Amino acid sequence: MEPVPVAEILQRQADLQEMLADAEIELALIRQAADLYYYSSVIVDGFLALGPAGDPLLLVRRPQQRLQELDLPFPVAFYRDIRDVPRILGQVGLGHNGAIGAELDVMPALLYRRLHEELFPQRSIVDLTMMIRKQRMIKSAYEIAQIRRAAAILDETLEEAARLIRPGLSELELSAALEYHLRLAGHQGLVRTRTWNLEMFFGHVLSGAAGIQAAYVETPSGGTGFSHGFPQGAGTKRLAVGEPISVDLAACVNGYIADETRLYVLGDLPEAACKALELVERLFELYEVEAQVGSLPGEIYQRLRGEVKAAGLEDYFMGVGRDRVFFLGHGVGLELDEYPLITAKFPFPLAADMVIAFEPKFFLPEIGMVGFEDTGRITAAGVEWLTRSPRRVWQLR
Repeated sequence: MEPVPVAEILQRQADLQEMLADAEIELALIRQAADLYYYSSVIVDGFLALGPAGDPLLLVRRPQQRLQELDLPFPVAFYRDIRDVPRILGQVGLGHNGAIGAELDVMPALLYRRLHEELFPQRSIVDLTMMIRKQRMIKSAYEIAQIRRAAAILDETLEEAARLIRPGLSELELSAALEYHLRLAGHQGLVRTRTWNLEMFFGHVLSGAAGIQAAYVETPSGGTGFSHGFPQGAGTKRLAVGEPISVDLAACVNGYIADETRLYVLGDLPEAACKALELVERLFELYEVEAQVGSLPGEIYQRLRGEVKAAGLEDYFMGVGRDRVFFLGHGVGLELDEYPLITAKFPFPLAADMVIAFEPKFFLPEIGMVGFEDTGRITAAGVEWLTRSPRRVWQLR
């Protein structure tokens, strides 16, 4: 494990404090796991409390013994009952009055009510979501290095898939073998998402017509899943000759995620699938031209959707019917669904060191899903692909 550099943690905190000052927010209470890790380098049951200036304070309910043994570059206080939090903050001069900022996009309503009605009555609680997500969408050199590591084990695992696939193997068996491979290679075993109820495991291994079945989550691919309790991803369907086999996996190292999809076939793909894949390659070429520093995601989205419409394949792009999704790429980092988004209405231009998973895919009736996905970094020279396994159909005989 490679710890987050201390200087980077302190700079992240300082940047947030500057934004708090500009917004006239007296106190930020960071609670969500990915945000806690981003601003403190640890994950605890507790809060990171920051004012517009001065030292932050990490408030920890558990694990206490483990945290006592760490040498953190900021003070730590321990508590047993959340009702002690205002008193502890008062002792160090944090948040006497004024607005309190919290991650309202992910905070449970009951916790919000307790903060607002019991712990800090008469204080307004404002949303920090956009402030935090905008800060996190620009990746540091350390963060990009971790995503590269995740991408490397993902590349190797997707090449391993070509050695494992054989007729009669089930989606579930292939998925389990690849997940085992990823874990031994260093995958931390958890893929975090921010969107409420966007449940995700390692990814989706889908074949044939099962690949066009939508799931309850906002992803292009879905699949049947293994049970009614988790109806997405690999199922018990057996791999068959002539069907597209899509392996869409996320690898996560030191908290940071890379996302990649590769396509395989036993024998040959149907002609319609081959034609759709020619367009997928064209969309990757266009994305590399369009995804420049300063480009607007909405314009990129409309340019690529226009190419699909001109080819007459719009009805099969990024899903089927009302289950279609309306994005072509998503940021990755500590979470799988970070900013920026390649979608029609994303408001911020692309900037250097954003990291985006680009995933144009077609859903062909009676055939299955075909497409690729790669994780790339936006640079002044264009897109630098961090996932690097061959972007081609792996034809297996």
